[in-house]
Amino acid sequence: GGGIGGLTCAVALKDCPNIDLDLYEQAAQITEIGAGITVWPRTWVFLKSMGLEEDLLAILPEGYSDEPKLAFEFRISDRKDGFTFHKIYAKGGALCFHRQEIQRTLLKHIPESYRIHLSHRMTRCEESGDCVKMFFQSGVEATCDVLIGADGIKSVTRRLFPNEGIFYTGSQVYRGLIPKESFAKSYPNHKALEGPIQYCGKNKHIVVYPISGGRIINVVAFFSNPDDEGKSLDDSEIRSATTEEALKMFSGWEDEVGQLLGSIEAPSRWVIRDLRPMETYVSRRVALVGDSCHNMTPHLGAGAGQAMEDGYVLGRLFSRENSQKWERILQAYNQVRHPFGNMVQRNAREQGFYYEFNAPGFENITTMGQELSPEQVSLLRTTITRNWSWWEDDVDEDLARAIGFLSMDLKN
Repeated sequence: GGGIGGLTCAVALKDCPNIDLDLYEQAAQITEIGAGITVWPRTWVFLKSMGLEEDLLAILPEGYSDEPKLAFEFRISDRKDGFTFHKIYAKGGALCFHRQEIQRTLLKHIPESYRIHLSHRMTRCEESGDCVKMFFQSGVEATCDVLIGADGIKSVTRRLFPNEGIFYTGSQVYRGLIPKESFAKSYPNHKALEGPIQYCGKNKHIVVYPISGGRIINVVAFFSNPDDEGKSLDDSEIRSATTEEALKMFSGWEDEVGQLLGSIEAPSRWVIRDLRPMETYVSRRVALVGDSCHNMTPHLGAGAGQAMEDGYVLGRLFSRENSQKWERILQAYNQVRHPFGNMVQRNAREQGFYYEFNAPGFENITTMGQELSPEQVSLLRTTITRNWSWWEDDVDEDLARAIGFLSMDLKN
C-alpha cells in the first residue's frame, strides 16, 4: 500500500542494498484522503533521522525547537459558559501537517530503483513455504519473499491472521477545514487561532488544530452513542454533510464551538471504527504495519504516527541486518511493535471515553451541561496526561531492543 505507513517503510528500506522492492497501490495515483495529522516528539525524532527534516521544516510556519510548547488546551464546552480545565505541553509542541504534505515528502525520498505499481488492488494473498503469492483485481498475479501489508483498515493482508476484525465504535465525526485568514477576520479573539484545542462534553468532543503552515484550521467534531458499539451500519463510511446538521448536533454548546462549525463550508461525515487487538503483527513471511494491524480511534492523534513508526522500525531492521534473515527480522519487529502498538490503540480508545464523560467515575453524568465534581475534573486531568505520556519516549530505544533481540538470537 502507498499510504503513510507503507511509504515510510519504503524510505526506511532505501539503505538496504540486497533487496528488490515493489510497491503496489490500489489507486491510480498515490494520494491521501483525510485532513490533518499530528507529529509528536517521538515521531519527529525518527523522521529527522530519515533525512526528512529540511522538507518538513519548510512547511512549518515557526520552524521547530525542543522547547516545551502547548500541545492541547482542554475545555468543558457542552454549556454556554465553557471553561478551560487542563493544558498539556510537549517538547516542540504539536507539529501539525496535512496528510498530503507528509506523503509528498515521503514520495520525494523514494529511490528511483523501486518499482511502483498503480491501479493494483489486491483481492487475496496466499503464504506458502517458499513465497507469498498476491492476486490482484485486474487478474495480475505476483510473488514475493516477504510481504509488508500496509493496506489499511480494510486490509486484505490481515485475512492471513487470526483476528476478530474491525467494528463500529458508536462514534462518528464531522470533518472540515477553515481558512484561518477569513476566520480571524470574523472572530479575531477565537481560541482556535491561538493553538490546538479540544472541546469536551457529554457524548461529544471536538478537536481543532492548525495545519498547512498555520493557514488552515482543521476541525474534527465527534458525536457518540456508546450503546451502538458493534452494531452494523447501513450508511456509507464517508459521506457529505451540511453545516446546518453539524451545528444542530452541537446546539447548546459554548458560542465558539458554533462559530467554528458554522465556518465549515462543506463538512464531511465519517464513521469511526476500531480493530480488536491483534495477537501478532507477523507470520513467517508477512508483516503488518499501520491500520492493517492496529487501526485505532483518533483520540490520541496517534494513528499516522504509529503507522510511520512501524514502517521505520521494520525498514531499519532490514537495513541493519542481512535481509536473508528475514524471518528473525520480522520476529524482532513484532517483539517491540506489537506490545507498543496495542498499548497506544488501547489508550486511544480509553481517552475518547474520558473526553465524552463516559469513563468509569462519570456514571452520574448523563446529560449535556451537568456539572462535574472537582474529583471528576481532577480525574480527567490525570488520565488525559497519562495517556499522552508515551509521546516523549524515543523510538530508537525500541529499535535498539529489537536489534538486541535479533543479535542475541543470531549468536545462539
